[in-house]
Amino acid sequence: MSCNSLFITGATGFVGAALTLELLRVHRRDRAFCLVRGGDDSDARKRLAATLTRAAAAYDVPAADLVDILRRVVPVRGDITRPGLGLAPGALRALAGDAPFTVWHSAASLKDSEEALAEIVLHNVTGTENLLEALLPVGVRAFNHVSTAYVCGRRNGVISETLERPRGFNNRYEQSKHYGEMLVVDHCGRARVPWRVLRPGIVIAHSVTGRATGYTGYLGWVLKLAALADGTGDLLRRQPLRYLARPDAVLNVIPVDSVVEDCLGIDAAGAATQDRVFHLTNGAAPTNRWLCDVSAATLGLMPIALIGEEGALDPVSAKFHRWTRFERPYALGQKEFSRTASDALYPSPRHGHCPIDERLMRHMIVEGLADWRAQQAGKAGAA
Repeated sequence: MSCNSLFITGATGFVGAALTLELLRVHRRDRAFCLVRGGDDSDARKRLAATLTRAAAAYDVPAADLVDILRRVVPVRGDITRPGLGLAPGALRALAGDAPFTVWHSAASLKDSEEALAEIVLHNVTGTENLLEALLPVGVRAFNHVSTAYVCGRRNGVISETLERPRGFNNRYEQSKHYGEMLVVDHCGRARVPWRVLRPGIVIAHSVTGRATGYTGYLGWVLKLAALADGTGDLLRRQPLRYLARPDAVLNVIPVDSVVEDCLGIDAAGAATQDRVFHLTNGAAPTNRWLCDVSAATLGLMPIALIGEEGALDPVSAKFHRWTRFERPYALGQKEFSRTASDALYPSPRHGHCPIDERLMRHMIVEGLADWRAQQAGKAGAA
């Protein structure tokens, strides 16, 4: 059995931690060099181990597997936003002894506002270029770039797995991920290194355990709704929140384990999947109406009234409208992410067909709320 060297960014993030665990659980001789920020090498090592341990607990990874995985992760203290990845002198030369690497680039800033534009570009565009410029000369077997299905921007209807630039973007996050994709294709093309662009939908918790280690996208929206309910007493238990959304629009939520199983299947298929774009999306995603109904019921709120006019918002609803500026375009657009061409190229247990029933979604929300409330209590205690 061959032994491969992996280079992973974002291993301390939501998708990256789940991906790191599964890559090393399936490929039991591989080693993963994980780029991690830290005050010193010891701090970086502790941060990586703590994140992977938490993710293993969330996804029911057996204790023996975790012990084995932690033996084969190598923290590389650095920073994607700095030239040369901010590595210590000689670190790149030392890494060359383990090349060529299969790169999994999942580190990113999820911010979207004009105020955060410099940070977004630094992480998602400059950071991607820093990684390419540092590692390609060292030796890369394949470069896997985790993007987003919503890089299609304002386009609606059927979305194909292509690299075309949309006519416009909903936010700076989408725009930055598009430019990151172009950098990968350009740099890898000139270096003759195979690449893949992996575009997940809106990643949610594990489809079996119902747990997650990060709460953005839809689960982040639910936490904002919970915070609004907490801040308005029992108001939303007596009157419905008004929310600007299309009831029939599909929100492409996809469990993190489905995203990861597709990543491994794509990688295992080798040359057949190289130099291609892949939608890691849900072919059985729910509608806004269903998600809003389940969310409100789980939080003990009145059913949410989905409306089509911003002028119909009452003051509390207008506040939530402002809080959810990032999520707003996804509640109003209608997109169907095609994956029929690429699905035939690699093995996968589900190929993204992940129906989500009410019991599972309620469990995901309850678990997320428990984590969030524990974090809030911890912050209050520290203060």
